[in-house]
Amino acid sequence: MFILRLLLTCLLSVPASVAQVLPFSNDSAAGVVWTFENGTWIENLAVRQNGEILCTSLSKAALYLVNPFEHVASLVHQFEPTEGLLGISEIKNDVFVVASTNISLATSQAYPGSSKMWMVDMVAWTLGKPNAVTLLANLTEVDLPDGIATLDNEIGLVLLADAAKGIVWRVDTTTGDYSIAIQDQLFTTNNKLIPLGVDGIHTLNNYLYFTNFGNNAFGRVAISQNGTATGPVEIIANMTIPDDFAIAEDGTAYIAGDNTLYRFSQNGAVDNLVGGPNSLVLEGCTSAQLGRTRMDKDVLYIGTNGGLLAPVDGQIHGGQLVAVNIGLFR
Repeated sequence: MFILRLLLTCLLSVPASVAQVLPFSNDSAAGVVWTFENGTWIENLAVRQNGEILCTSLSKAALYLVNPFEHVASLVHQFEPTEGLLGISEIKNDVFVVASTNISLATSQAYPGSSKMWMVDMVAWTLGKPNAVTLLANLTEVDLPDGIATLDNEIGLVLLADAAKGIVWRVDTTTGDYSIAIQDQLFTTNNKLIPLGVDGIHTLNNYLYFTNFGNNAFGRVAISQNGTATGPVEIIANMTIPDDFAIAEDGTAYIAGDNTLYRFSQNGAVDNLVGGPNSLVLEGCTSAQLGRTRMDKDVLYIGTNGGLLAPVDGQIHGGQLVAVNIGLFR
């Protein structure tokens, strides 16, 4: 098992040419932690307690693990080619759930009935045990599963965004049962060119925060313990094609979208921190997660698709894991 993982580490990717050691120097806002092979769309991220980062790939149907301090990557699990991976969330210590679907990248449409949720036990994987990745549920009514937010660790509930239907589902990770938690017009989109609504989701202080990809919106809704709405869904900011995001304890949100890292502050201000529509720094950025260790407490990690659908310079690059020193912007 160890030899196999070592070989996979060597074969799966190429080292980033501008990789930097964390933490960054004061004059460096962003640095590439890892560059995957061309055609690798990194869709979402989850940070382990030890600082390692799980990266889901929509195009490669694979789950990768990157050590941002040593700049090495390995393959956790190769799914079937039709299992494009999307959202991921930790449901208890070092145990995660991942959503998958059979999707056309060109049209952003999933094949009906193909959505699934998987459980990934990184404790078992680290020990080299079999069955570290198991099927949790067939989500046949979910059209396009995207962001996942853990609702209650104790009882195993998560919320799952359905970007195509504009629904937030509630999934019981102990039984695999699922049902509609919230359905609202503000979760849908009227954008015919980008037919994707509610996308990234995260919970904080009894609120569910969300992005609406097609409607260029960032919003929130007050929720109960089981994920149902206890107040109206509201839009609190607008920005260009916001994808997934990270949210700090003070309510500051760091949102990936349009090759740009946006910062939403609780006073309603939206700032462009890094990148821009024609920038290669965060080309095709899809997701964001905050560091969890003492060494990267001021670092935001961003996943990218390398411009797979809309290359800035006309060339497709490998998806990347990029680190941004957000401490510079405080």
